[in-house]
Amino acid sequence: MCNYQGGEMKTKTMVILVAFAFIMAIGFSVVSAANPIPASNETSGISVYITANAQGSLKSDTDIVFTQGNGNLLNNPPLDANGEGQATIAYVENTVATSGTINYTQSIEVDTASQGASGSNLETVRQIDYSNEGDGDSVGMMHSSESILIEQDATATDGEEGCCMWGDDNGETLPASSVRVEAGSEVNLKEGSVNSDGSARTVSNDIDSGIEITYDVSVEGSGQTGNDKAVGGAEVFTEAIIMEGSGAEVNQTTSMTYEQNVRVNGLIQISMDTEYSSP
Repeated sequence: MCNYQGGEMKTKTMVILVAFAFIMAIGFSVVSAANPIPASNETSGISVYITANAQGSLKSDTDIVFTQGNGNLLNNPPLDANGEGQATIAYVENTVATSGTINYTQSIEVDTASQGASGSNLETVRQIDYSNEGDGDSVGMMHSSESILIEQDATATDGEEGCCMWGDDNGETLPASSVRVEAGSEVNLKEGSVNSDGSARTVSNDIDSGIEITYDVSVEGSGQTGNDKAVGGAEVFTEAIIMEGSGAEVNQTTSMTYEQNVRVNGLIQISMDTEYSSP
């Protein structure tokens, strides 16, 4: 099914412990050779911007799933054995804040059209600032979680003899591939701020544009209190499964998995930058 071709992985982790404060930064990047799925003849776009401020409570839920194939999605699984592929982008966000003051903004852009190497089918930005002192009783909490994911699966194709189109360069021999990358975060805070942005690209008529996912998140002090550090707990994670084949054969020549999970509690600061791209 799959093969990791000429990729590299760089991981940097820094942990500094000062008194009861955790300061942490994580960077993660992977490069491999999964191919984007060509766009449909008709494409769609969604753009949403939300801003909310409350002295009391707030609840927010977001759930996005976008799947693109170069065959008939209604017949999957299984994929046609001679060059069918499909890719999915998913995004989930949940925030619940009680008995406090919360400032919340979120923007979401979805575009199912073909994207170049610098474009994205999904872009998200989120900014949250919360303090349980805002309503005077200091008993509130904020829970917020977020994750972004891409999945791509394709069978091998021997150029023009394949069952399905693969963009403008359809004469190439393309190996099979299976990629799943997910990144996200979760917080439970008495006070603090969360800033995050993510993007994903799986659709392009140019195979060389590749697929990509990015996710950056930072948790630190609340602007309402002026403290540098958040109070509570936070978790960040990245998971990747990458498998690829070689040529048009039904084989698997490379397999790679990656899993990173970091949790902090107390007076905290934590940030993570994640990127996967192919090729």
